[in-house]
Amino acid sequence: METILVLGAGCVSGPCVDYLTRKASCKVVVSDISMKNLAVIAERFPAVETVEEDIAISAGRLFDHYQPAVVVNLMPPSLMFSVGEQCLARKIHQVHPAYLDQRTKSLREACKKSGVTFITELGLDPGIDHMSAAKKIREIHNQGGKIVSYCSNCGALPAADSNTNPWGYKLSWSPSSLVGASKRTARLEKDGKEYFWPDGVAYENPDYYEVPGLGFFEIYANGDSIPYKALYGIQESKNIYRGTIRYPGWCETISYMNSLGFFEEEKQDVKGLTFADFTVRQIGGPGKAKDVLCEALNLKPWSAFIMRMEWLGFFDEHVMPFEEASPRDIVSTLFAEKLVYSEGERDLVVLCDEIKIITEDGKKQTHYATLIDFGTPGGWSSIARTTGIPPAIAARYILEGKITIPGVHIPTIPEIYEPVLEELAHEGIALKDKVVSE
Repeated sequence: METILVLGAGCVSGPCVDYLTRKASCKVVVSDISMKNLAVIAERFPAVETVEEDIAISAGRLFDHYQPAVVVNLMPPSLMFSVGEQCLARKIHQVHPAYLDQRTKSLREACKKSGVTFITELGLDPGIDHMSAAKKIREIHNQGGKIVSYCSNCGALPAADSNTNPWGYKLSWSPSSLVGASKRTARLEKDGKEYFWPDGVAYENPDYYEVPGLGFFEIYANGDSIPYKALYGIQESKNIYRGTIRYPGWCETISYMNSLGFFEEEKQDVKGLTFADFTVRQIGGPGKAKDVLCEALNLKPWSAFIMRMEWLGFFDEHVMPFEEASPRDIVSTLFAEKLVYSEGERDLVVLCDEIKIITEDGKKQTHYATLIDFGTPGGWSSIARTTGIPPAIAARYILEGKITIPGVHIPTIPEIYEPVLEELAHEGIALKDKVVSE
């Protein structure tokens, strides 16, 4: 019996391992550096073998021992290339949900020659968004249609009944990653004009977006959208936008914090400082933290931003648990403490594609594809399911010979997205399509 090796035993791994144990005829091994994480997997899946290992150091030894046919790499993106090199050397296929990095992309020709398949960007976003877009765009082109505008927005949020804090957000990924995204550079095209927003300026350019059945949200540009014109084969489009969905107020909050340097990475001596002391020093006081912040931004104490900062703890008079820390470290600590799900709460994943086209006979249409998915209290979260199951499906299909294309790929080709989307629908993860004619 062949082996699928899952690297990483965090939240996303649960639904991934669950799918493999239900649907794949193979031995499943899960490796992680954390015995706590592995214990959760072992308790839930007694037939799965778990092994404690530092993947950053010992991936090759692990591969030599278990000789897996496929590796599902759920480790941080920084390990994509090093693990990929080890896989390539042993002709092991690899699947990863994170964005393809340049170094891994450089393995493309070597993978082709060796008959090895690497599939990256196969989670929710990126992943399901790619597959939905590629499938719909191919159908439109095959019918003679022309793409005028492509817009895709995705977000992982607390469901309305679990949205119980004034920030309108709860963590479904690491707080440091969330904080890091607050200074992400964005690029998009609107009406044929390219826009470049560095260092978090995207948060200063939000829009409202209505999700059918859920109401209004904020969207802001996420990363560099321009390369997707070529990746999706829609060079004719004059608009391309990939955005993130949040509850209203998020962009205002992040923009204010960014303007005051709360996301900077330079370490400071903070020994003995309270959170309020840090806030005053960060802004350039003197005075009480709330008063200093109000004055710096010309805001009233009752403004939503000031109240959010107070709730999060930036005016608290207890000593911070650091001797040295960056502003980003301090924000991450408060996020990890306050923006968390309680037992019995559920998350929400929303993915909305909006493609405007001109048909072969000159008619204007808008094609909508919408995924609304809720987590299960006491079970899998939606973000874990929608991120963990797609790579598990691809790993299974590589093992079974249904996906056989060597090289380094993202899931924008029919050989990948057609079988994976079909199987996702069987798992209850499917976008609903709607076409509106003008």
